[in-house]
Amino acid sequence: MTLFRSLLPCLFLGTAFTACSTVYESRVTYFNCGPEPDTTIAILTGHVFELKVLPEKKDTLVPLPGVVIALEEGRKTVSADTSGAFTLYLGLKNTHTFTVTKPGYQQLNVEGFFAEKETLAEINIVLAKGTKECTSRVTACKIAY
Repeated sequence: MTLFRSLLPCLFLGTAFTACSTVYESRVTYFNCGPEPDTTIAILTGHVFELKVLPEKKDTLVPLPGVVIALEEGRKTVSADTSGAFTLYLGLKNTHTFTVTKPGYQQLNVEGFFAEKETLAEINIVLAKGTKECTSRVTACKIAY
């Protein structure tokens, strides 16, 4: 079965729509899906960054450790490591909502992650300082073999 699938082209879908409008608000900056063969779960890996505004209008992204990613109203949580990386293992055929929080930063609600088949998705998130709450919507991950 794996050999047969590898001979066919794969379709990767992934986009993000953010309700916040400026670069100084929390948002999803990158989202993509691809196949992860022979898994019964969807895997979402990600990185969380902070936007640092530097002199001379040069901004940079810095990894943000200790961010809490709470899946579906706090039923399951993970924390970003020292490089801002995290991994979520999710069930297939369900729509997942999660929040990304850290004290002193704008909370980001990510909605709409739905995985079909054997999915590996990647996401990059930027948190901005402040108290505003933002929402970002990601597309379903539909992978055609």
